[in-house]
Amino acid sequence: MKKVLFLALVIFATVCRSFAYTVVTVQDSISVNTHWTCDKQYLLKGYVYVTSGATLTIDPGCIIKGDKNTKGSLIIERGAKIMAMGTATQPIVFTSNQPAGTRTYGDWGGVILCGYAPVNWNGGQSQVEGGPRSLYGGTDLHDNSGEMHYVRVEFAGIAFSPNNEINGITFCGVGDATKLDHLQVSYSGDDSYEWFGGSVNGKYFVAFAGWDDDFDTDNGYRGMNQFMVGLRDPFAADQSGSKGFESDSYQSGTASGLAGDTSQITKCVFSNCTMIGPLVSPSSTAYDPQFVAGAHIRRGSAISILNSIIAGWPAGVLIDESSASYGSTVGNIGNGVEQFRNNIIAGIAVGGTAPNTWGKEVVFVKDGARSLTPTTANADTTSTGTDWSVLSGFSGPWNWLKNSAYGNKTYPTEQTGVRLGNPFNLSNPGMVPTSTSPVVYSSTHFTSWGAGVNDVFNPLMPISYDTTSPATYNVPGVAPNFTTTKANNPFFTNVNYVGAFAGTGTTSDNWMNGWCNWDPNNANYDTICYVAPPVDTTAAVAQVKSNNAPSKVFPNPSNGSATISFELPSSAKVTITMMDMAGKLVKEIVSNKYSSGAHLVIFDVEGLTNGVYLINISASNKQEVLRFSVVK
Repeated sequence: MKKVLFLALVIFATVCRSFAYTVVTVQDSISVNTHWTCDKQYLLKGYVYVTSGATLTIDPGCIIKGDKNTKGSLIIERGAKIMAMGTATQPIVFTSNQPAGTRTYGDWGGVILCGYAPVNWNGGQSQVEGGPRSLYGGTDLHDNSGEMHYVRVEFAGIAFSPNNEINGITFCGVGDATKLDHLQVSYSGDDSYEWFGGSVNGKYFVAFAGWDDDFDTDNGYRGMNQFMVGLRDPFAADQSGSKGFESDSYQSGTASGLAGDTSQITKCVFSNCTMIGPLVSPSSTAYDPQFVAGAHIRRGSAISILNSIIAGWPAGVLIDESSASYGSTVGNIGNGVEQFRNNIIAGIAVGGTAPNTWGKEVVFVKDGARSLTPTTANADTTSTGTDWSVLSGFSGPWNWLKNSAYGNKTYPTEQTGVRLGNPFNLSNPGMVPTSTSPVVYSSTHFTSWGAGVNDVFNPLMPISYDTTSPATYNVPGVAPNFTTTKANNPFFTNVNYVGAFAGTGTTSDNWMNGWCNWDPNNANYDTICYVAPPVDTTAAVAQVKSNNAPSKVFPNPSNGSATISFELPSSAKVTITMMDMAGKLVKEIVSNKYSSGAHLVIFDVEGLTNGVYLINISASNKQEVLRFSVVK
């Protein structure tokens, strides 16, 4: 009897932990030091300001929801601090207050940090976009707005009107004493991250399925960032043109940058990024045409992108020359303030002209900033012109990109070139390089070593260019470089690979495991002290999980046939159907009763057009949906 009573108490406590929690509604201002604990949930209504002198501390596992009706937002004002101290097993979650399955882009406002670091507005400060009262900007490079570690922000971001937007996370004049790492922004209704000036640095950021840009930098931002990931939903893009990186220096009301003045220029540095766009293959048409480029550098920006991977975009790097009213974008390349070095560009849309016949790996436009991917005559990759001739020694953009001293490499496709695990998969993205990827492998052969020698890069050892013997030489197919003027800084971890992930074959290579969530719409947030669910760290293919058993579909994408594997703990009727993205039934794959155990179902994609489909797996009235791509 005592055992039964004890078991009943345990069950009761578990149920209470999942559902019997207190919701604390937060409105208006937080003007004293405040501590949010994970035994409660917090609901943001309207603009919630943490005012100067106050610190908001948030415990691991806290769930904070933004109210949809009032577009709840959290604004850390100048002189205030946020201490959001999540962990890998207990991330802090900012999310929508809508029920599971109904959450969507722009359900609430977002998180905004404001500081006293320099910006290039003429008055030295400005008001936050989107409607909050808060000002940002000042003269303190080392201003401190607090810390954010292991934090997820989901379904935030509102574009009220052009240039009047709230992003997933916004950094406004934030100083470099602020500490940021392990942040994931998912399904933002505008940019995932945007920096308005400031000097704050960051590591381990993920931008997932955002609507506009992944990483947007403006107004003289000069911080450093490393290990960044962007992954796009092919059918979610903004009418303003969606990019991986978008970077500006000048606009009306800022410094002009004329007469060679680069003192207030946007000169941030991004290293070891993996930016995966919407094109599963260069000939794909299954994506929103409002996608633009992996990197759009415009309006006099001098952003530097180093040691990174840009794959699957309509254009790779888009150099956009400023109007005569502002400093020159191309001029920043000519004087070395902007650098694009040791990067991989792959799988860019087909249709380029010689010498870059694979596609638009680099594109130059002039006569002012443009947002949409250029397809008209002003899109120039080969010839010279008055705007490009400032780069003496380079006959055009392609000649600049492929300059051997800069270490950039291009490949026709991601699959045959970069060879990451499964980077386009939105359910369980595989960003870690495979064993044949040039990130972790090299076939360099020096005849002085003797016949038959094949150099295989050892990713566990540091890079060595000593060619005296194969035992000493250790360089991957595409090597990073941390000796350039932009990368030679103690902030950067001097790893031996490009992109955001190592390829040593250990589970620790994927630093997104555990704390990231690829299906936040269906996540159970009716709980307290949130614990990230365990993940399968060994899966090399897309994986879906019904409430009965784990299932897989592979290969994904497919051009011939594919296999669905599932395992049942007991006999059940299993129905598997395929629908298009509009919800129309395409085909019924199977509808049979299966015994307990493992099963395989093979289906063909003959007759299907290129695109993304939904596979519905239903068993015992439980259902899971998987995205599946057809590429022929």
